[in-house]
Amino acid sequence: MRLKFKLSPSFSALLLAGFVVVALPLLGGILVMTHALEQMALEGRRSVNISAEITQASRQLGEVELALKRAAGQYFVLEDPALKQRLERAHLRFQETLDLLAPMPWTVEQERQLADLHEMEAALYDRLIQTPATGVFETYREDFDRLDSATSALSDASTQVIKGQVTGMNETADRIQAAMITLAIAMILLSLLLSGTLSWLLSRPVSQLAATIRRLGQNDLDTPSAIRGPRDLVYLGEQLDWLRNRLQELEARKLSFFREVSHELKTPLTNLMEAVALLRDEVTGPLTMQQKEVVEIMRVSTRELRQRIEDLLRYNEALSEPRLESDWFELRTLVDEVATRFDLAIRSKQLHWSIDVPALRLRADRGRLSIALENLLGNAIKFSPQDGTVELRATQQVGQIEIVVCDQGPGIAPEHIDQLFQPFFKGTPQPRGALKSSGLGLAIAKAHIELQGGTLRLLPEMTSGACFQISLPLTQENADRG
Repeated sequence: MRLKFKLSPSFSALLLAGFVVVALPLLGGILVMTHALEQMALEGRRSVNISAEITQASRQLGEVELALKRAAGQYFVLEDPALKQRLERAHLRFQETLDLLAPMPWTVEQERQLADLHEMEAALYDRLIQTPATGVFETYREDFDRLDSATSALSDASTQVIKGQVTGMNETADRIQAAMITLAIAMILLSLLLSGTLSWLLSRPVSQLAATIRRLGQNDLDTPSAIRGPRDLVYLGEQLDWLRNRLQELEARKLSFFREVSHELKTPLTNLMEAVALLRDEVTGPLTMQQKEVVEIMRVSTRELRQRIEDLLRYNEALSEPRLESDWFELRTLVDEVATRFDLAIRSKQLHWSIDVPALRLRADRGRLSIALENLLGNAIKFSPQDGTVELRATQQVGQIEIVVCDQGPGIAPEHIDQLFQPFFKGTPQPRGALKSSGLGLAIAKAHIELQGGTLRLLPEMTSGACFQISLPLTQENADRG
């Protein structure tokens, strides 16, 4: 049986491989450029050699043609048969020089000129060698003039070949330069593309880890960690997922503890409050002034304790019972009902309502929205100054409805904004005479709103006081009925 193992490389190995992959195109480009430069150097040396050989052969051809003419003249003038050997040697040198020029890169026209010169000189030599020494040289002067003209024409052609070689070298250099520039740009772009791709591949698991840590910091314990990449980062993601599961267990135990403790405390607290009420009403007999003060302290303390226990129960209910009971209701009616619960607190602080809610029917969980509004209005009333105004307004936007609750209190310190909706957080100092807060009001409101797909946030840039905005999604059915 053959087992297959799939093992992802480590982050350091993947990083090293990335450097190698990015360097390969640059290295390949350098090798190609080196080869191109070598080819250009070879082409340059070949062109220089051809130019030198053509120049030397052309000059030698002129000298040999002059030597041939001089040898023929001496042969006929001096009438010495021994001079015939000099004429033969000049002829052989002329033919050898033409043979040296034959392999050069001539054009078709220039090759024809070279062949014509070869035949012209050979024919002239045959006539000269067959003529007796007593002949007249003047009869060949016209032939030598034509040979001289053909030799000059071939010399001019040699000059054109040299110029062509120079032009070819320049064109080759320009072509190689353009190719090298194109190759360099292509290699740079390819390296940048590979660098970007590898950077994305390497940064993706790091970003996933950062997102996982951020979610844990925001108390999001439901989203699992899914890290893909190097095995050491995958292992780190698995450890974070283990931490998430552990935090979930601790959160479940904490909620269970709150629930049990709250229920266990509520019954004896109710008995205690009834007993305090009986003492306060002097059912058991008249009380002295000192006894009345003690009873009042007990009444306030039990009321604060009851409020904290109810906050715990509400917070536990918001987190442990995600089931929604959506129904149609009038938003203005709900707002009036919640506002009526604070009539006594409004009168005691001589506060004023500023309520602007349009006639709108919406489908949502009425009970959860009521709890959220009650917590927001309770905080607004608590922190509003004497004779202040508590504002509540609602507006229908595209695809959602926004409910804003504002007060004229001290506002929220900037350093407290990030922790504002955390359970048990108490940032702003409590007003004098108010019941001490449990730090759960905003957390309860946020939980109830988010369970309905909405958001609760603090509006920024407030000159005074604090404004909280509830945003609830408005379905098409809501919009039609509204």
